[in-house]
Amino acid sequence: MKTNNFFDLDRFIWLLRQDILFNFKFYLSFLLGLSIGIYLVSYLIIRNLSSGFLSVNYILYNLLLGATMVFIGMSFPAFRNQINTCNYLLTPGSAFEKLLVQFVVRFVIFIPLALILLKVGVYLAIASMVPDPKTGFDPLFVEDFSYSRLLTFQNNSLRDLAYLFFVFAGSAYFKRYAVVKTMGAFIFFPVTIFLLVKLSGGQMNWNKISSDYLDGSRFFLSLAPLLIGNLLFSLPWVYFKIKEKEL
Repeated sequence: MKTNNFFDLDRFIWLLRQDILFNFKFYLSFLLGLSIGIYLVSYLIIRNLSSGFLSVNYILYNLLLGATMVFIGMSFPAFRNQINTCNYLLTPGSAFEKLLVQFVVRFVIFIPLALILLKVGVYLAIASMVPDPKTGFDPLFVEDFSYSRLLTFQNNSLRDLAYLFFVFAGSAYFKRYAVVKTMGAFIFFPVTIFLLVKLSGGQMNWNKISSDYLDGSRFFLSLAPLLIGNLLFSLPWVYFKIKEKEL
């Protein structure tokens, strides 16, 4: 099997199948744990919160975002151990194909599956509830779950997608606690910029930032460079980190 080609479809499919088979127990356990977590959190917050489905959407969105960050932060598991790293790098396949396998598993497969599990978990939680005459709670009057409402409420989803790409890049760099270290680095830069501006006597227009946040269109446009920048940085960064390890 040739390994000097940039991309070969058959080899990529073989690598993808090998990754899923080798990590099947972990993937299944993670999805099962996520499903149980979604069900329990959905049941508790829908049953006990009286502030409407906006609060439910907020909590569920952040639960899903946190789980996705953890899962993406665990990309390239072979890089956590030197022996596994050597074996992984000797596996037939180009650096691009190995990057693409992790991207497909973590983004293309996991995120849609997680969204499906979210909807199923919410429906199962509502279906398992019983009316409570004392509080007047009746599951029949609980608002239906909607993906559009979930994403509409979270107008910072574009920013969060940029976070996910940043975490993906960190997973190829840090050996352990990639999510924590990557997010720490992500927070470090704006805090540093803020401190430099303050120390230089300048001012940051927080009122404009707040208004942009509340205005969905302006907020989208303000975050578009962030997402594009992360795309242009993260994927090449991961690719060259794999190439660096191969040397």
